[in-house]
Amino acid sequence: MITEAEAKALKVKETDYCYVLACEWEGKENDSVCLERIFVKGRCEEIRLAWWKDGNQIPRPADIDAVDWVPLFSKAVLKGVFTDAEKLGMLKALLQ
Repeated sequence: MITEAEAKALKVKETDYCYVLACEWEGKENDSVCLERIFVKGRCEEIRLAWWKDGNQIPRPADIDAVDWVPLFSKAVLKGVFTDAEKLGMLKALLQ
């Protein structure tokens, strides 16, 4: 867990709602679905599946088909969207 001050220093992007700490895009940056590690201002870290169009986040659910999900998830793992502890937890869950 990191503090809000640390999140602010580590951010790759900032919105009114959060600091984006890591992000991987399914398609074109700022114009597709992405997986993000965010720090919600005044709260905590979260993982968000977001939909952006023309540089604006769309306030509706983000949909992605199964064929595109696996490559996005794989790239997000490599890009640092998930912590080492989260990755280990996912592996343990898959092996059970």
